[in-house]
Amino acid sequence: MPGPSDAGPTAPAERPTTRDDVLPAGARHCFACGDANPIGMHLNDIRREGDQVLATLHPRPEFQSYPGVLHGGLSATALDEVMGYASILLAGIWAATATMDLRYRAQVPYDAPLPLVAGLTDTRGRRVRTWSRLHLPSGEIGAEATALLVALPEDLAARARELYGPMA
Repeated sequence: MPGPSDAGPTAPAERPTTRDDVLPAGARHCFACGDANPIGMHLNDIRREGDQVLATLHPRPEFQSYPGVLHGGLSATALDEVMGYASILLAGIWAATATMDLRYRAQVPYDAPLPLVAGLTDTRGRRVRTWSRLHLPSGEIGAEATALLVALPEDLAARARELYGPMA
């Protein structure tokens, strides 16, 4: 997941609205959202809409766990990623996951696009509480999570600014 802000949270109107606003073309190697990562998940269409972040996972057969079922670790990764983007795109805070609680509600197939949605529960100082859901093609919830994210430490923030530029 991408890096931090120089001056802390930004005003909502100043915040980026999509992944492409956040990650320059040369910095898209993130396992979850990077289109330049040949073995990555390639979450796409990550965007802010109102008070939510939306994305789509297009699973591949190599993401299989049991026959016909998406591996639970990859469901968790996708949920974690959209919660990270909720922190960035909704709160203006570049953060990393400190804790995550996850519930698997149904078998998740890997043969259809899977919508993801995330939002904020609370933001206090360096801490951001988030939620996310992975929906099945039927619209039911396949998995859901809540997390506590914490703003990146300054050494990592500095390295990210070098890579991502002033937006980071």
